[in-house]
Amino acid sequence: MGNVLAPYKRETCTVADLGQLGSLKGLLLSRPETGEPLVKRFLNVPYMLPAIGVYRWRRPRPLPPHYSYSPNDGGPRDCTEFGPMFPQPQYTTLQSHDANKYSEDSLTLNIWTPSGTPPERGWPVMLWLHGGWLQVGDASIDPDMDPTELISKSGGNLQCVFIAPAYRLSVFGFMASHELEEEAAVVKEGAGGTGEIAVGNYGLWDQYEALQWVYRNVHHFGGNKDEIILSGRSAGAYRTHAIAAHDLLMKKEEECKYKRLVMFSNAIPADPKTISEVQPQFEELLTACSIPLSLSGPKKLAALRAIPALELVDKIMTLESHTFRPVRDGVFFPHDLFKRFHRGDFAQEFKKRGMKLLIGETRDEETLYRQINPPDDLESLYKQVGNYYSPAVTKVVIDAYYNRNLHAQSAHPDPDPDIDSWKKVYGDIISDGQVRAPTRLLIRQLTSAGVPLSHVHRYLINFRLSCINKRAPSTFGVSHASDKPIWNFSIFHGLTPEEEKTMRAWIDDFRKYIWGDLQEVEWGTKDWDEVKMLGPSGEIEVVKDEKWRYLIEVGEEMSKVEK
Repeated sequence: MGNVLAPYKRETCTVADLGQLGSLKGLLLSRPETGEPLVKRFLNVPYMLPAIGVYRWRRPRPLPPHYSYSPNDGGPRDCTEFGPMFPQPQYTTLQSHDANKYSEDSLTLNIWTPSGTPPERGWPVMLWLHGGWLQVGDASIDPDMDPTELISKSGGNLQCVFIAPAYRLSVFGFMASHELEEEAAVVKEGAGGTGEIAVGNYGLWDQYEALQWVYRNVHHFGGNKDEIILSGRSAGAYRTHAIAAHDLLMKKEEECKYKRLVMFSNAIPADPKTISEVQPQFEELLTACSIPLSLSGPKKLAALRAIPALELVDKIMTLESHTFRPVRDGVFFPHDLFKRFHRGDFAQEFKKRGMKLLIGETRDEETLYRQINPPDDLESLYKQVGNYYSPAVTKVVIDAYYNRNLHAQSAHPDPDPDIDSWKKVYGDIISDGQVRAPTRLLIRQLTSAGVPLSHVHRYLINFRLSCINKRAPSTFGVSHASDKPIWNFSIFHGLTPEEEKTMRAWIDDFRKYIWGDLQEVEWGTKDWDEVKMLGPSGEIEVVKDEKWRYLIEVGEEMSKVEK
């Protein structure tokens, strides 16, 4: 699988006709050994106009009414190669700032479909929102996230349309300030307005518009628009939860364009920051870019928009507040988001619409989280936790974990017996705060609203593939995102026969979930505090969630902070 590690046979003979939008030329990928056709693939397909120039830090703009993918000669658009990624900061040595790799003109989709003829109702559609802390990542350009094997009949046999949108990240996707708030009010009233005020959350708006494009056009690829599954890992799971919250809380009278959610290792943990709370971050960025704080709002924004994208992201890692995240703007999120969650508004709408959820985590989520910007004293612990949460939430979680050691009784053995104490408490706070506590809080909200247990499928991955040993030390254990090869059926890594057998058994229930009511899932859990676990030796069994009680307490404390 993948565009680097698996040399598939490529045939550039596949054309998708999108009616008035024109046509796309893609690839048919086949196994070179057998000639078996695997998938059709269409890459770098624009779904919105570029967010460049004055449109940097504005809501995405739709393709105009007479837009066509076909060039002037009337032929199909060449969609055979991956396009560039969105500019993003360098949090790891794995990233490079080769200018050819990045472009702000990247509001595009990468699309995979099964190779055969779709069924009468069409294939289900998996809209995949990539992870990366909301700061980094790509639309399945990474070979590890290429879904070819997952979709193909001889692979994971998911047999669905898989669509990965690119969207704005980090400073481009989530910067907010009072200056942008003032500009948005002016733009709303003048030419080029979006019709409503939007401040920050631009990356969320991008994904929301990608969903609308998919709903309108996926039938051209053999997909069923009424069987869209909104899905993601890590920050992609956060975004999945966010889009569902927008629809179920802000657009209650409208029909949802999806029935099922997939949330791997994340959920919304607490109220996002307010615009006032992120204003100091905006001003820190201005100072780093040598833009005087004394300038008017429009001049500040004009100066920031004039800075080339890669120069701007290079400034990010010099900031104390280097993580740009969503805000409560009253447009994408309500100002009282978690009050509505706790009141049951989201869960009741979830139940009313008959929605379903697949949600869970890996055993050692913390080991990856604690590698990025770890603290070395209490002051830096406050600083790094504050990159995720508001000052009030930061104070609460540090008290719970550093002072009260709330999680100690239910802690599992750390895979690194020599872990530094500051790194450990930081990893525990962020992994519980981002993944374990909010997922359990969401589950409890759903059960309190009367959502049937058969509509919520919980899992735990406690199985480490042998191929992970080449990428991460044993002290990482079953870390955050180490389950990628399992869910993506990445057989190209050289799995043992036993590992492939285990993956096939695990993916089979995933396939049934993706296909929905046509193939009802017998998940096996009998109570809300049970999970289906993929165990250390490849065993699949239902076990009790030993962390349930304390994580509900953590989730309650984080989400009920008085601002």
